[in-house]
Amino acid sequence: MVRVGFAQVSIGAVMVLTVASLVCAWAFGPEPVAIHLYEQAARVESQNYAHRLVAGFQNGARSFILGHITDADIRTLQTIANSERIYRLDLIDENGRVFWSNSPDQIGRTNMPSDLHVAMETGQSFFERIGASEAEVMGRPAAASGVNDRDDRLDRKVNHEILPLTLDGKIVGAIERYQDVTTINDAWIATIRWTFAVIGGLVSLAALFGLFRMHLAAKERLAALKSHAMTESAYLTEQLRVGREVRLLGELNEWLQSSKSLDELYAMVTRFMGHLLPEVAGTIYVYSSTRDVLEGGCCWHGGTLQPRIHSEDCWGLRRGRTYVYAQHEMAFKCAHAQAEQAATSICIPFLAHGETIGMMHLCLPDDLDAEAFANQRKLAQLCAEQISLAIANVRMRDELHHQATHDPLTGMFNRRYLTERLQRLIEHQGEEPFAILSIDVDHFKSFNDLFGHEAGDEVLRVLGGMLTASCTGQEIACRMGGEEFMLLLPGVSQEQ
Repeated sequence: MVRVGFAQVSIGAVMVLTVASLVCAWAFGPEPVAIHLYEQAARVESQNYAHRLVAGFQNGARSFILGHITDADIRTLQTIANSERIYRLDLIDENGRVFWSNSPDQIGRTNMPSDLHVAMETGQSFFERIGASEAEVMGRPAAASGVNDRDDRLDRKVNHEILPLTLDGKIVGAIERYQDVTTINDAWIATIRWTFAVIGGLVSLAALFGLFRMHLAAKERLAALKSHAMTESAYLTEQLRVGREVRLLGELNEWLQSSKSLDELYAMVTRFMGHLLPEVAGTIYVYSSTRDVLEGGCCWHGGTLQPRIHSEDCWGLRRGRTYVYAQHEMAFKCAHAQAEQAATSICIPFLAHGETIGMMHLCLPDDLDAEAFANQRKLAQLCAEQISLAIANVRMRDELHHQATHDPLTGMFNRRYLTERLQRLIEHQGEEPFAILSIDVDHFKSFNDLFGHEAGDEVLRVLGGMLTASCTGQEIACRMGGEEFMLLLPGVSQEQ
C-alpha cells in the first residue's frame, strides 16, 4: 500500500509539473517555435519562390545579366509586392548592383552588404527575422513613408531574405526581399498555443486515467504479492531439488567414467539411482555379447531383476524409443514387467555410439501428478544417457583389452600378454619361482601343405583348446605365433 500510494503521489506531481510546463510553454514558447517553423519552411520554399518569380519575366533569368526588366515585369512585381505585403523587393545583378527595386532610393545601389556578399559567393539562401517598420526598411523617415501609425510601429515582424539565382550553373544575381509576416506570425502563434492547450488537456486526461489505473492496480498488486509469497517457498524448494539432482548427476557421471568393470558400474548405479529417484523402483538390462538376450544388470528400491529377457518382450526396444505404460491410457504392458508392479512404468532404451546396448525399466508411484511425472521422466532420461554411455565405454574397453591380449584364431593368450606377465614375475622373482614350457608342432608345414590352411587352422584350434583346458590355477597357455606355444607355470621350480 505504501508503494502504491507513493506511485500515486508521484503521478500526481508529474501531472502538476506537466500542466505547469505546458502553461509556461503556452505563454512564452509559441513565438520562438513559430519563428523556427516558419524559418524552416521559408528556407525550403525560398529557391522555388525565386525561380517562379523570375520565370514570369519576359527575358527570364537573363534579365539579371542584361541588368533591366520590361514595363510588364515591373507591373507584375509591384502587384506581387502589394499583395504579399513586401516592404522592399530588390533585383541585384551579378556585380551586386540593384537594377530595380520597389523602393526607388535603392535603385543603383552598388555597395554590397556582407550577407549579400556571402549569399552571392556560396549560392546559399540567407534568412533572418527582424523587427522593423516599413520606413526603416525603405530607409526613410516614418512621416514620409505614407503608412499609418499602426504599420509604422517597430514591433512589426519582417522576414529578410536573400535568394541567389543561377543560370547554367552560374550565379547571375539575387533577389532581396523584406516581407511583413506579422499577420502570418500571429496566426502561427495562435495555432501553436491552441496545440499546446490541446496537448495539455490530453496530458491531464492521461494523468487522471493513470491515477485511476493505479488505484485499480493496487488490488491486483496486493493479490500478486500474496500469490508470490505463497509460491516463493515452493519455488525455493524446487530450486533446491533441481540443484541436488544436478549435483548428483555430476557425481554419477564422474564415478561412472572411472569404473573398470560392469560389476563395479552396476554397484555405482544402484547406489546413485536410489538417491536420484528415491520413490521409483528400477532395473537395468544389458545385451549379451551375442545380442540374442538381455542380461539382468542391477536393480534398486524393490525392482524385480530377471536373469535374462528377450528384446521382443519390451515395447521400448521394439519401437526404438522411450515407452510409457499407464492404465488410464491406450497402452500395452511389456512382457518382462511383473504383474504386481506399479500401474505406471517407463522403459528407456540405452543408446550409445548409434547402437542399442540395453534398457532401463522404471516403476513410478501411482499418485504422481502430471508435473511430478514429467520431472521424474526427464531426470530418468538424463540418467539413462549417462549410464548408457558409461556401459558402452566399459564394454568397449574390455573388448579392446581382450583383442590386444588374445590370439584371434585359438582364443589363447598371445605373445604380448605373456611378455607382460613375465615382466611382472621377474620383478617379483625373489618371492615366487616360475617355469616356462615351449611347445612346437612337428611337421605342421607339411600337414598344412597336404591338407590346406583350413585343416591346419583347425589343428591349431584343437591343440590350443587342449592346452588351455590343461591349465588350472595361475597357469597360462599362450600362442607365440605359427605352431609355437608356451605354458607359463608360476610357482613351479626348476627341480619340479
